[in-house]
Amino acid sequence: LHHFPFLDDSLKLKTHNRLYPPKLYKGVCWQDNLNLFYLGMQDQFHTFNMFDAQAWYVRDLIMKKIKIPSIEVIKKDIIDWVNREEKLEDPLQMIDFQTDYTVDLCNEIDYPKIDFEIIRKHFYQWEHDKIEDIINYRNKSFSSAVTGSVAPIHHTNWLEAMDDSMDTFMKTKL
Repeated sequence: LHHFPFLDDSLKLKTHNRLYPPKLYKGVCWQDNLNLFYLGMQDQFHTFNMFDAQAWYVRDLIMKKIKIPSIEVIKKDIIDWVNREEKLEDPLQMIDFQTDYTVDLCNEIDYPKIDFEIIRKHFYQWEHDKIEDIINYRNKSFSSAVTGSVAPIHHTNWLEAMDDSMDTFMKTKL
């Protein structure tokens, strides 16, 4: 739930959980006050890399590496993304949407090279795994979108992994 009791009502994001909240240009810049930024407000497939790209984008806005377009361009961009989101029918389309959104942000900044197509494929597999086995889908391993290295399978089934200490986490599966 989005809750901002410290903000004046005119600045508050009021939306349900969705992939592209209205009134946020590029998903981060408040349409009614272009000096206010919201990060991570989207329902998420891409978490850390999307948040990271959002932070880089906002950094570049603040540093004036990126120029804010006219209000007309901002409104059209928001409407286009919101309309596209509202037509989504299934999780694969949602994955494509958020991948495209994150790539769109990265195309405007000097974000390090990351293979968003492999991330898209991983999310497709993740969705398939959830449908196939909702209890054990979290026990899978995927390759890095940066290095290509495949992560080892965690040594403990996620349902039984109650010790999140560094020592326990870093143990390798026997």
